[in-house]
Amino acid sequence: MKVTSTYDKHKELNPNKPAIITEQNYLTYGEWYEIVQQTAAAFSMEEAITRRVALFLPNDEVFLQVFAGACEAGWASIIGDMRWKKAEIEARLKQTSPDFIIADKRMRNILSDLPYKVVFSDDLAQWANGKSFQKTDIEENVPFYIGFTSGSTGMPKAFIRSHESWVDTFTCNREDLGMSGSEHVLIPGSFVNSTFLYGAISTLFDGGTVYLLRKFNTAHLMRTIDEYPISTVYVVPTMIQAVINEEFQSDKQLTFISTGAKLLPSVKKTFRKQFPSVTIHEFYGASELSFVSLIKDDADKKNDTSVGKAFHNVEICIMKEDGEKAEVGEEGILYVKSNMFFDGYINNPVETKKVLQGDWATVYDIAKMDEAGYIYILGRKNDMILYGAYNIYPQEIEKVLKSYHGVKEAAVIGISDAYWGEKVAAFIEGDVSIQSLKTYCLKNLAAYKIPRIWREIDSFPETAGGKISRQELKKQFEQGSYV
Repeated sequence: MKVTSTYDKHKELNPNKPAIITEQNYLTYGEWYEIVQQTAAAFSMEEAITRRVALFLPNDEVFLQVFAGACEAGWASIIGDMRWKKAEIEARLKQTSPDFIIADKRMRNILSDLPYKVVFSDDLAQWANGKSFQKTDIEENVPFYIGFTSGSTGMPKAFIRSHESWVDTFTCNREDLGMSGSEHVLIPGSFVNSTFLYGAISTLFDGGTVYLLRKFNTAHLMRTIDEYPISTVYVVPTMIQAVINEEFQSDKQLTFISTGAKLLPSVKKTFRKQFPSVTIHEFYGASELSFVSLIKDDADKKNDTSVGKAFHNVEICIMKEDGEKAEVGEEGILYVKSNMFFDGYINNPVETKKVLQGDWATVYDIAKMDEAGYIYILGRKNDMILYGAYNIYPQEIEKVLKSYHGVKEAAVIGISDAYWGEKVAAFIEGDVSIQSLKTYCLKNLAAYKIPRIWREIDSFPETAGGKISRQELKKQFEQGSYV
């Protein structure tokens, strides 16, 4: 089954029901089905070598149209970020080898000289117009989604997902979250974050109505909640914190589904004061593992610091360093067993095998479990930084820093922040101007990857193996050693 397999049923049963609502547009399920079929037909007429398309589009119904059309036609979409610099784009495309690109017209200058066919948004209607999709014997469980995440090296890797892995997660919405397909779901974040893309695609699969914000803004979020029958909102913790900071309030019954980082109990308490009828569910997962655990709104407050219990279709095992299974309350590496795993990293079997280990998989998070089955994440064994809704990989930034003349050594870590979750901090050894480094980074990295904290230091703390100790660097910073 594909993630688009139910669209024809929704068209037949509820052709006039709203599927997608934006500030500019309103699509019924009858219209949605037809536009997805036309887009799939356009894909079927493209030269297909890898059957991959790179998308650089804003958050609107056009993005979902292209993504769903690619899915229907058996293509995989590489999800690009419009804020990437040209060097970042070239590196990601080299990793993933798309047959062509579909991009916003504002990216014409940056993409026009790349060696790929590009269909820009102002030509998209003509590209997809008037074609009829002839369904062939396309295998149902083909790759459909390609994103970027970190392996043990910390450098961004292209990972790939197949249809069945997401279709299986859709059952979590129904079984664990009690969703029925009648929801009005607000998607306020970027589709570059798979959480928001998942929220939209799963809602369309089940026949609910999706509301899109082109860009997150607290006032726009609240206005949409007030004006429309919103029942469910997908968020990351920074969005909840922003709403708190702006002192918005509402008595409306709403369900917020949060992921990306753990919500502090104090934040949830404050949010409930401003939104007394709110329900808050948090889930924990990873790009490679998909859904792992869920802490529901009605969980005992004593478990509020946990990431909840395993989803109904997930098994958990915590293994100690000596290879023995951890007892209740003992910490170890979290292993997961389910049907929702990724297919692997593109062209990287070594890193794939580190994650996929027989029936089990791990991203090497350190955890413990209590006697009631609640899971507590104690740390991440890799060095990924969670900055709001974005995953940032230190080694990618370090590579840029070390390429600058005068930098002898550089290390990047995440520093805890009440609003962002973590901020990027760069520690530099060498004879170089920090201001010049900032300027250099702005030319070579997306803006959200630029370090917010900079420190010049004489030497780095090291591990027993002679490598930079990020943990010790972070500890010393938090203790005030680097003022």
